[in-house]
Amino acid sequence: MSAFVVGHDHIDGLLTFVTGHNGGYGQRQTVSYWDLNDERCQITQDNATEIGRILLRENERSVMARYPDCSEGNMPGTIGEASQDYVFKPWMMSNLDAVMILKACACFDYQACETGDYDKTLAWRIIHAIRMHAIHRLPRYSDSPGWELHRPAARKSA
Repeated sequence: MSAFVVGHDHIDGLLTFVTGHNGGYGQRQTVSYWDLNDERCQITQDNATEIGRILLRENERSVMARYPDCSEGNMPGTIGEASQDYVFKPWMMSNLDAVMILKACACFDYQACETGDYDKTLAWRIIHAIRMHAIHRLPRYSDSPGWELHRPAARKSA
């Protein structure tokens, strides 16, 4: 497997979608996740920079685990866009949709999973919350049956 550090644009896209800056969804939404102390936290415009840095630090940790000979300044991916330099800049376009965000979450997971404990990290919990937010915004999701599945009744033969 290989890994690279995603760019600031990637993180901005994820956070734009969940902070409601994406014009296609109207009002801003609240997306919550559980921190490592099992406290409920929200992703907001006010903490988007902090959240982005958490994600990028985990991505960098993964790349360093995969390529231990790399240094901070020359990891594969977007060179010059380190986690400590990240500042949230919302996308000013409204074409971010749920499927794009789900794919972006999958990309992030793939780049950040090179450590043995990724699924126990704060970054994993944040990406999970973003993924769930996107799933609930898929076309027809709220109108679709399936909260509790029941087998169709068998037809009686004559």
